[in-house]
Amino acid sequence: MNDYLAKLKFGYRFYIYLGILGSILVGIGEYLLHFSPLGPAGEIDMLLNVPLARARTGHFFAIAGVPFYFAGYYGLLKLFRSSNEFYAKCLFVSGTLSFTVGGIWISSRYFGAVVLQKAINGPNYDYFFSQYDENYQILVWALRILVALLSLFYVLSVLKNNFNLPKWLAIFNPIVLLGLIISTLFWLKPVGIHIAPIAMNMTHFIFFSLLLIFAKPSKPID
Repeated sequence: MNDYLAKLKFGYRFYIYLGILGSILVGIGEYLLHFSPLGPAGEIDMLLNVPLARARTGHFFAIAGVPFYFAGYYGLLKLFRSSNEFYAKCLFVSGTLSFTVGGIWISSRYFGAVVLQKAINGPNYDYFFSQYDENYQILVWALRILVALLSLFYVLSVLKNNFNLPKWLAIFNPIVLLGLIISTLFWLKPVGIHIAPIAMNMTHFIFFSLLLIFAKPSKPID
């Protein structure tokens, strides 16, 4: 049995499917943590009205799903490394860093909701709010910068690919998809209130799925 497991190989598609699983699990979690029928009230203010029991369930969905994102980016490393190993490794590293930072941030959301809701009428509310903003919410901006960076390496990887992946897929990179999904709050609000709170996960569900659909290497990729 051990010899069989040692010889077992998983191709890039297996790992990208795991990335899609991660986007679904974290998406469910973040939806439970953040959704409001009135739309997002602000990246911290949205925590003030979320039902804590629902948020707690969302917390565990999100934490369970984050590691699968690493697998998804490992799948991209396997897919693109034959075209340009440097860009493929940079894509993997920036993707891994992105979801390390994102995992730390998402793990703070339930506890942040508990603290802020319990303190809202107390004298320390402003202090707790500012501390959360300065020490955890700032991670969202670090995440967005990293996603912009990984999007650059993705574009370069697509443009340099040697296995007939359509070059136009470079347009559908994570930072563009992320901006498009968030913008639905302004031009398609009935949909936007549902997908904007889980924008990063929706982005990656589309991103990974497009690669599974259009990546058709002529030779097997281990």
